Amino acid sequence: MIKSLTTNQRIENFPLKHYSYSTFIAFSTNPILFKIQYMNGDTIDTTCNISSVIGKAFHQAMQAYYSLININSDEQEAIKQGLEEGMKYLDEYNDGFIEFSSTVPNKQKAQEILAFAYNNYVAEHKAGKEEIIGCEKLIETDVEVEWRGEKLALPVKLKGYLDKIIQEEKKLKIIDYKTVRSFSDDDKIDGAKMIQAIQYYFLVAAEYKEAPYSMIYEEVKTTKNRDGSPQVRRYEIVYSDNELFFDFYFRLYDDMTRAINGEAVFVPNIFTFFDNEVSLISYIHRLDVEENAAKEMKKLRVNTITDLLKKKIQNAGNMRKFLQTAEKKFISAKNLNYNKMRTEEKIQTKLMEHGMMIQFDSMVEGNTVDLYRFNPSIGLKMSKLLSFSADIEQVVGVSGIRVLAPIPNTSLVGFEIPRKERIFPEITATPDGFNLAMGVDIMGAVYRFDITKAPHTLVAGATGSGKSVFLASILSQLSTLPKVELHLFDPKMVELSQFRSKAIEYYSDIESIYLALEQLVAEMNVRYGRLSEAGARNIDEYSVDMNYKFVVIDEFGDLIVGNKSEGELNFSKEIMKNILILAQKARACGIHLIIATQRPSTQIITGDIKANFPTKVAFRCAKATDSQVVLGESGAEKLLGKGDMIFSSDEGDVRLQGFKN
Repeated sequence: MIKSLTTNQRIENFPLKHYSYSTFIAFSTNPILFKIQYMNGDTIDTTCNISSVIGKAFHQAMQAYYSLININSDEQEAIKQGLEEGMKYLDEYNDGFIEFSSTVPNKQKAQEILAFAYNNYVAEHKAGKEEIIGCEKLIETDVEVEWRGEKLALPVKLKGYLDKIIQEEKKLKIIDYKTVRSFSDDDKIDGAKMIQAIQYYFLVAAEYKEAPYSMIYEEVKTTKNRDGSPQVRRYEIVYSDNELFFDFYFRLYDDMTRAINGEAVFVPNIFTFFDNEVSLISYIHRLDVEENAAKEMKKLRVNTITDLLKKKIQNAGNMRKFLQTAEKKFISAKNLNYNKMRTEEKIQTKLMEHGMMIQFDSMVEGNTVDLYRFNPSIGLKMSKLLSFSADIEQVVGVSGIRVLAPIPNTSLVGFEIPRKERIFPEITATPDGFNLAMGVDIMGAVYRFDITKAPHTLVAGATGSGKSVFLASILSQLSTLPKVELHLFDPKMVELSQFRSKAIEYYSDIESIYLALEQLVAEMNVRYGRLSEAGARNIDEYSVDMNYKFVVIDEFGDLIVGNKSEGELNFSKEIMKNILILAQKARACGIHLIIATQRPSTQIITGDIKANFPTKVAFRCAKATDSQVVLGESGAEKLLGKGDMIFSSDEGDVRLQGFKN
């Protein structure tokens, strides 16, 4: 922080008489030209791009316009005079010093753009609603200020040309207008805006003996909005809500002054360095200086710079970009009208009410659900976010919302919002070997999975959730492949019967199923003997033809629950034993299991079953506890039925929409 200096204690032989906003920009971005122009006093005439020339002409027009408005002249005459002054500036600007572009190749096009921007501004601005205190005003002054209990007298004068100062609702406000091809991103930290806002704060406070309430940036878009939305957008910085801006200004002022005075000080490029709140907090608290970081870590009793940053950000209140969003859109929770908000705004606002800050990133439209993706704030616990699914359902007005915290393989969090109208895709793709089509992902792409790599698959979900249709789509694909044998066990004698003619064996009674599984275990042992004799580790290395066997059991629970016996032989226990033997050993010799149940309880899906069936397909479950049994976490109870599934494998979890029957 700058030490307290009185205004007569100037730095001896300091090469600058004052600091302007452009001084900070030039020193930060181009120190060579800064030295030539500001320190050596040499002028270099260079070309200026046409966008900048149009911007200067716009300022000339606005100065003429407001000068007449301020003396209560006829508004139509003021509009006319303002445009004439802007056009005159453009016309007299030397063509040789203009860098024209492909979109603005000549002055005629530039004049069209100027007229479009100017006319839209005066049409949308509605003059007369404010009291103009100053327009295109030059202020140069010494600055003394009290900040965080310390009196500061800045050793170098401040200077600035202010577009407009107004009195509105008994509040002093600073206006800065500029022409742009596209509106800036308000949710990103803008170091240049921060410096300009604080520089003008001090100038206005010194000139008018009153602290300004806010700085308002008015961007005038020079290209027509296709949606008919306003061509002028206001972005307001309320000074009392942004103390960090002052901290940043003082740090940069101090660093630049010391650097110009000959000290070896790092001064960042404010257009590129402050791209997020972490770098901003780090710079303000001098965490780039080792002794400062060590001192702060000791003070706050943390051991890493990451923990120190989290503490600093938390102590600063809401991070700047989230605070800004609250200022612009949400103002007061008492006045919130969710009915007028977009879905992403509803989610963001509801979580903000509970102290959780997230920023909207993007939305992906799916067949069954739309995925809304957000950037979480630092320190936001994923477990806390997961617990607010009911709150999100309430504010969005849709049930079945699933929270992804985080979205797998990303740093984002997501909210899957069911669509009003679902799309049920048809299976049109043929199998790519054993890469079978499992369903369609949220991006609309067919999701494929090598069924032999499963190696065994558990399918679970309530009645009507889509299990049978899913099994049918898998069997229809497998039945077209060469060297594949299907073994179908169907206690209900309904779901798998349509594939009876394509199967090596099809059984529905428990005794036949038991005997078939006994035979498969024996077949497995024979196969391992052959592989051992051939020196092969698995079926892929075996040179002799050996077919793949897929054993599909529908309603697995009907077979293993109860005591279905004949004499001392308990079929249910024997079936479970044989399934576990096959699940543990049969993969390498080409025998794969797919079992399905509509009763995903711990009695059916035991720990051994879960451990040996790593690939799981969860359809809608009746309760969160059923989802826990299948997937190890809740979420399947939020699915929508009719093929909406969570496909879980070693590759992670993915939400899919199953194919039509």
